[in-house]
Amino acid sequence: MLCSVGGRYREEAYKPDGQSMKTRTDTPPINTSAPDVFRLGGYGRIFLLALSLINLALGIVFYISPGAVIPYWPWPVKELATRFLGAIFLAISLGCWSAIQAKLWQRAKILVLVGGSFFGLTGIVSIVRGAMVSSNAAIWAWTGYFLAASAGCLILLVNYRWHRKQTEVIGRTIAARPARVFFGVQTSVVGIFGIMMLLLPGLAQEQFWPWKVATPTLQTFGALFLATCLATGWAFLQKDPARIIVLLPLDAIFPSLALIAVGISWNIIVAESPSWMVTAVWLVLYSFVAVGSTLLYLTIRRGASVQ
Repeated sequence: MLCSVGGRYREEAYKPDGQSMKTRTDTPPINTSAPDVFRLGGYGRIFLLALSLINLALGIVFYISPGAVIPYWPWPVKELATRFLGAIFLAISLGCWSAIQAKLWQRAKILVLVGGSFFGLTGIVSIVRGAMVSSNAAIWAWTGYFLAASAGCLILLVNYRWHRKQTEVIGRTIAARPARVFFGVQTSVVGIFGIMMLLLPGLAQEQFWPWKVATPTLQTFGALFLATCLATGWAFLQKDPARIIVLLPLDAIFPSLALIAVGISWNIIVAESPSWMVTAVWLVLYSFVAVGSTLLYLTIRRGASVQ
């Protein structure tokens, strides 16, 4: 990093983990007219707002009244799995809203990637289900929605581009090492589990899922795990807390709502879990993510407020 001294610049060394890196305080502000660092344009904001509202409505209905929507889901589900789907929709709704509120595209892009990945993978699961098991109007309607949402996110990523052209100034604080540890652990766990759930759902059902669900339902959960893996892997590499904090509400809300749903249907877990060890590991994992994301969010917010 370069620092100005008497009109000249000297290079400051820093540790590879970024803990002792000093930030520039004499750097001119970013040119916000550059499209790759400015807020989303009108069409992008409208798309994300529409996607947020649609998923908010779906999430509320699926989570609060799961029995009312079960007949309209394209494959058989029970109330606990339906509440899980509602938690996913609510988390995506919050992610879309956070992307709209983010000041820079470089901070919002990961949320768009998460949504696009989840909807794209779930769309593929629906296509396979419709082509090989059961083809009806409901499954193709849901498939169309998943693919349309994924395509919209992909268009935004292509339009605004992933890599920035202009150097983005890191804030006055650097993401602490606990954040890297947290995201590193989460990335490894959800990545491994997500691959198994998507590609080997039968093995995943037997080994570590705490209640019985249909294969495409487990694959849909696996799609969320893999989308989360992309997000947390990206967050692991970031040094700017302003980039990390936009991801944390999304990272916290799904496991929190999932734990509540499990508490509501605890009798199903007791009856259908492969073992108490599976249940314990599942609860620890979801609690770790929910509590860790919340604490990290509060820590970054508190650090920003005292600057």
